[in-house]
Amino acid sequence: MKQPKAPTDVPRDAVGRCLENATLGSGVRAVALAGEQGTLLGGAGGDEDLALLAALGAGCADKISGYAELDEIVDAVAGGDDFYATRLTVCDRTFYLASIGARVPRQNKVAAELGRILAPVLSA
Repeated sequence: MKQPKAPTDVPRDAVGRCLENATLGSGVRAVALAGEQGTLLGGAGGDEDLALLAALGAGCADKISGYAELDEIVDAVAGGDDFYATRLTVCDRTFYLASIGARVPRQNKVAAELGRILAPVLSA
């Protein structure tokens, strides 16, 4: 029986290209997709710390609240821009999408495209 692939085996470049294409012209400065544990699966956005953005997205989308330190980290990472975090269902699994600057548009379409990219990894 095949073992499930580790997050490091995820086609990160394809995920990054998908997210970059989805956010063109939207005002999104940086975007990251995280797995259930907050691990970066792919992203786009210049010099941003995408691993940190992914982890924050997972925490914030699950409504972790009451931690002033978390708010301070979000403010520091977003650099004064808006921060968005949401759950995204891809291939019946929960992922987290985080962005800085604007909300990722057409999230259902993004989820469908990510499903095509991640299906081989998730079904292994």
